[in-house]
Amino acid sequence: MLDVLAGIDTYARARTPLVVVGASGTGKTTVAELIHALSPHRGPLTSHSAGEFDPQLERSQLFGHERGAFTGAAGRHVGVLEEAGDGTLLLDDFHHLGRSTQTLLLRALDRRVFRPLGARRDLPVRCRVIIGLIEAPDRLVERGALLAELRLRLGYGMIRLPPLEERRGDIPALAHRFLARCAEDTGCSGPARFAPDVVPVLQAAAWPGNLRQMEMVIRDGYLRARGGALLCLHHLSDLVSLPVRFQRRGNAMANARAITLALEVTGGRVQEAAKLLHAARSTIYTYLGAR
Repeated sequence: MLDVLAGIDTYARARTPLVVVGASGTGKTTVAELIHALSPHRGPLTSHSAGEFDPQLERSQLFGHERGAFTGAAGRHVGVLEEAGDGTLLLDDFHHLGRSTQTLLLRALDRRVFRPLGARRDLPVRCRVIIGLIEAPDRLVERGALLAELRLRLGYGMIRLPPLEERRGDIPALAHRFLARCAEDTGCSGPARFAPDVVPVLQAAAWPGNLRQMEMVIRDGYLRARGGALLCLHHLSDLVSLPVRFQRRGNAMANARAITLALEVTGGRVQEAAKLLHAARSTIYTYLGAR
């Protein structure tokens, strides 16, 4: 995350396009908000997902169109490039755009002008464009979802957001922050603290939906715990589970991974790791001695 913050500081004040890479729920919108807040751009931040565009109309939705530009174009339509004005445009899920539309957008970003469909003159690109991708550009190029030319032209200004599983040390602080926001977000009163055994489970759990998933889980647990002083394990969704489990007669390598993870998230505290795994402390000590 220090690399992410350094990237934000490096690129925030530039007007050049920026690529932000991160799986769903890792915080691409939050990064775009921080970059916009630090930038000299006077207009607002607008956010759109290319996955929401109609494949048949994506050029119109991106660049806009004039009346009569195609069948059904009864009036002028302002595209997202023009809508963003002097602000910042986050165009997330960029790989959903068709390849020909990607080419047109790359040309528009290069020349700083674009032409709405059916128009007779170009309009300036006044906004700063942030492109959101769900995975590394090279992988998207290999899959044919991203133009290789676009990767070569825009892939140098890039910020990568790590998934939550790569930043488990941040989970306790994030969990307490999400819990503190629950009263305002839900409009309901509820617990202000976690039971002692909750945070280690949150820290060890699998989070395929990343920050967004964890925030929703904590908010749901907060609502289930209303009337109590603590948010406890039984208030959490059944979907919250450890990515690996310790099994008494299970595979030795799988059990070793489970013990290693439990020790990592409990800061090496054997008793807490044993409790998390529902195993005896002697089992943990045996593992440590055999390493």
